[in-house]
Amino acid sequence: MSGLQNARFYLVLAIVSLYMLLEAAFMLVRVPPGSVAAVPTGEILIIIFALTLVLDRGNFTAFFRAIPLVPIAIWWAIGFTQLLIGFLEHGFWALRDGTSLVESLYLWIGFTVAALPRAIPRIATWFHRVLILAGLIALTYPFRETIQQFSPQIISAVGVATPLFFTYQMTPLTALTCSAWLLMQDRRILGIPSQWWGAGLMIFVAVLFQARTIYVQIAILLAFLALLQPRRVLQTIIPMAIAACLFLFLIAIGVPIPGRISTEVSLQFYFDHFLAIFGSSGETTGTENAAIEGAAGGVGQRLMWWEAIWLHVTASWHTTLFGLGYGESLVALAQDPYIDPNVREPHNFIISALGRTGIVGAAAYVAMHVSLTFIAIRTWYHYHREGHHEAARFLYLLGAMFIVFWLASVGQDAFEKPFLAIPYYFFYGVILNMFARAEAAQQMPATQPRERAATLVTARG
Repeated sequence: MSGLQNARFYLVLAIVSLYMLLEAAFMLVRVPPGSVAAVPTGEILIIIFALTLVLDRGNFTAFFRAIPLVPIAIWWAIGFTQLLIGFLEHGFWALRDGTSLVESLYLWIGFTVAALPRAIPRIATWFHRVLILAGLIALTYPFRETIQQFSPQIISAVGVATPLFFTYQMTPLTALTCSAWLLMQDRRILGIPSQWWGAGLMIFVAVLFQARTIYVQIAILLAFLALLQPRRVLQTIIPMAIAACLFLFLIAIGVPIPGRISTEVSLQFYFDHFLAIFGSSGETTGTENAAIEGAAGGVGQRLMWWEAIWLHVTASWHTTLFGLGYGESLVALAQDPYIDPNVREPHNFIISALGRTGIVGAAAYVAMHVSLTFIAIRTWYHYHREGHHEAARFLYLLGAMFIVFWLASVGQDAFEKPFLAIPYYFFYGVILNMFARAEAAQQMPATQPRERAATLVTARG
């Protein structure tokens, strides 16, 4: 490993960490600051890897063998063509709208850094530490109004001030992934089984962050973990029950819950909030009802956006096949007077892909995600079968995080934001390298077990 490659390795981990922990605020860190034409930090890293591409020429063949080449090539061809057209017409707003496309280049960055000797165990250790920090940040949420006052502000290109620390936009996702990691451990933390910490953190996130998708994410996350470790999941029943009883006790004695959308909550509130996923405002009354009605109304609002986008996309054969491109707000097509003009994406990653790249691009985009999922499953199976249990658990934990990300992207503009898109594509790049390692190890004779093991984890991949 050269000194420059080593420096890039730690630079990548630092930048991905900052996106995961500082999230929306770090997304606004650009050069030069405060300009619409400024280059985001994530794109600067892409430029660095492009300028030092000669260092990675040995990875080209393995990378293009590992990736699902056909869907990615189609999506990239349509997307970057539309991005160039949009840039010439709309300027840097097109690049802002093309985040999900541009950040997909982190597949290459993740693959490249994971190819370095002993990179896989180092990335896994670093990832666990990031998750612990994310869990600790989540625990500060009840005090957000106080601690945000001490945070420096960063000004966006449109003049909006955002606290540099404690923005909590991605925190529920990373905290739930931290919960999954704790549930997968067989250790004690401060004398308490890690499963208890994981269960408590899950309940904490659900109760205080009050996002409808969180309830679904927890249910599916527990089901996913039960596939591999059913005993560990069963061990969460008691601590979850204790946490639920504590929550009920606090409500009964009138302690306010400093939640995201309401401090006056009840069991009926959470039940109705869950039903708001389907557009129902439930039976909650008072100030709780206003929060529920707002959440339920968002369902119809999104459907209105999606219908408007569909009508504009299908207005001609060209836009039907290849989309409307980048640079114009997709949400503005619905002429919704109740939405902030800074909101540009329709809160669904497939609808966004359809609007930007048409039916052909959206089909390739979905096929890419499905193909990456199957590659991840095959990679986990190989490492699990070969007895590399730490690497297999790392892959399974990434699977848990991806599930949380996917569910968030159904009702939010998740993949259109760098602080989610960059970690997502980076870690899939790591998985692609592990897949390439597994394929290479399979080609080696069984009489070389030490060499096979080194190829899978420690050697240059």
